[in-house]
Amino acid sequence: MSKPHIMIVAGETSGDLLGADLMRALCAAQPDTKFSGVGGPAMSRAGFSSLFDMSEIAIMGLGPILANLRRLFGLADLTVAHACETQPDIVVLIDSPEFNHRVAARIKKRFPDMPIVCYVAPSVWAWRRGRARKMAAHFDAVLALFPFETQVFKALSGPPCHFVGHPIIGRVERLGQIPDFRKQHGLGADIPLLCVLPGSRMSEIRKIGPAFWETLLRIERRVEDLAVVIPVLPHTREVVHDMFVGGPFSPILVEDEGEKWAAFKAANAALVSSGTATLELGMAGLPSVVGYRMGKTLTAFVLRSLRVPSAVIVNLVLDKPVMEEFLADRCDPDFLTPAVHKLLVDKDLNAEKRRQLAALPEELGAHDAPPDARAAGIIHELMRQT
Repeated sequence: MSKPHIMIVAGETSGDLLGADLMRALCAAQPDTKFSGVGGPAMSRAGFSSLFDMSEIAIMGLGPILANLRRLFGLADLTVAHACETQPDIVVLIDSPEFNHRVAARIKKRFPDMPIVCYVAPSVWAWRRGRARKMAAHFDAVLALFPFETQVFKALSGPPCHFVGHPIIGRVERLGQIPDFRKQHGLGADIPLLCVLPGSRMSEIRKIGPAFWETLLRIERRVEDLAVVIPVLPHTREVVHDMFVGGPFSPILVEDEGEKWAAFKAANAALVSSGTATLELGMAGLPSVVGYRMGKTLTAFVLRSLRVPSAVIVNLVLDKPVMEEFLADRCDPDFLTPAVHKLLVDKDLNAEKRRQLAALPEELGAHDAPPDARAAGIIHELMRQT
């Protein structure tokens, strides 16, 4: 029997991490598995050789995509040609729908019987619902990170969709012992501690940061001895420092992943821009207020297009407005300040939010098999069926 050959294509950092975990899980069941396709540093460390540098397709935003369209088409041609030449037992395309869905359609046209898997369901529940039906023509299965996505794809006549769990579960489990943040920074148990997360992209921080800063100034005048911690990334530290450090108080900036989660566990509340950070705060059980704004035109388009009751994924998973959200023009200190202040001073409200958030880990797949193992099991089953 020949070695199983699995082609994987990941187009951005999060997909690269998922791909590396998936490779390890697939090899745990079949150690002689051969891999090919496109990946990044994490997959390379797991023994993967990429057709080209993953960063070549890690392009976000309509403008940059249009500017690089010819090159992206060429890379798609190269990826499809590799699949046609090597004819893998299965193709797993991770996220990056603008690139990967085009690749899937072209491979399926040439080899209708070659199973193709979409790992990370596109947000058809939020907008562009017609994508689900189109995907049914060239994907044999979707591996979803959120439990409600299985029913969404079924209702929209999409391909079979399987909930495998969110990778944040494994990240939290791998943290191990979390240090005592308050003890490390000399903060007594009675000191009110607020986490502030203004975004991971420079454009986000510049648009949201001023509203968050003014909110902090107002809260500081109403909450005695307020302490503030701001998680940063290497590329955001300087702009966050310039925007938030100074004035009546000096926030603590943390860059280490373990210290960030320690801050989440120690804090009383959080003010956060919408995005993956809300999921992290939810997993930490930290009551949070969400604020987000983009350019006026883009914000208006997104809000008009949304087909869900909330833009916060935690609220969608728990099916209730656990995190209060203020989008577009409402991402303003006049709205943010009273909401954050209430979480800091109303102990009953804070406790109720924590009780509601306690259900999140199980909803995302905690206590079941790890997401990568569940994904590997479905992939092996598809291979056995062909």
